[in-house]
Order: sequence, then C-alpha cells, then structure tokens
Amino acid sequence: MKKGFLSVLLTIAFSSTVYAADIVIKSESLQEKVVSKQTKWVKAAKVIPGTKIRYVDTVISNGTKEVQNLVIINPIPMYMLYVGGSAKCDGACSITYSLDGKVFDVPAKLFVTEKGKKRIAKATEYKAIRWALPTLGAKQSISVYFDATLE
Repeated sequence: MKKGFLSVLLTIAFSSTVYAADIVIKSESLQEKVVSKQTKWVKAAKVIPGTKIRYVDTVISNGTKEVQNLVIINPIPMYMLYVGGSAKCDGACSITYSLDGKVFDVPAKLFVTEKGKKRIAKATEYKAIRWALPTLGAKQSISVYFDATLE
C-alpha cells in the first residue's frame, strides 16, 4: 500500500482569529484486528481488500482563546468504502456527508439517480465527511473519526 494512500486530508475553518500555530492536527490510520474475540485497533500496516481502517484526526488547541465554528472535512480515500454510521466525534459536533466533496448534508437528503430513478445515496457512495464543532476550548483537544473498508 502506498504511504500517501492512508493520509487523510482535512480542512479547518475558523470564525475567530486564530494563528495556525495554535492548532495542531494529529492524524492516524488504524487497522481493525480481532484477537481472542476482542476487537483492537492497531497502526495500519498490511492492508488487504476487506480490511477495516479507522481514520482518526485529533485536533489540539494550543492557544489561549476558545476556537469557534471549527470545521473538519475528511475525504474518503480512493478504493475505500465508508462504513455507515461510523463517523463520530469525542464531544459535541454535527456530522454531514458529501457525494462530491463540495455539497454536504445529512444522509436523508443525499440522493443519486440510478437508471433514471432518484434514490437516497448509500453510505458506501459518500466521498467526504464534515464535522462541525461549535467550540474548542483553549488547551483542549477533540478527536473525529470514521471507518472505511478497502475494496
């Protein structure tokens, strides 16, 4: 697997003035491993089709002021299929999805046209996930994550 394949892009937007050095983002890709009927997440190494990967971004505020209206966008990497319902955050946030990486909405409002008929998009058709965080306190951190399987 190419090293860049596991990298996750994200976009951060702020409504308040914050210097880039005040925010640190740590990204990691973890591989699901079942040991003695217990699921563990370990650093992704050898990934084969069907392997579930958890993409985790931890956003850390090193600043002295609260950050408001933080937005994190993660594209679903190529050859990966989003696992429906797996996008989460450690705190208060709203989560929306996109079929094109530009327009985001809740699943019930995402539609595709197939054979001339409009239907609600399947989670595996999502191309990006957006987390909107109302606030991140000074010297605080929050993690957002989602799971996807390799085709």
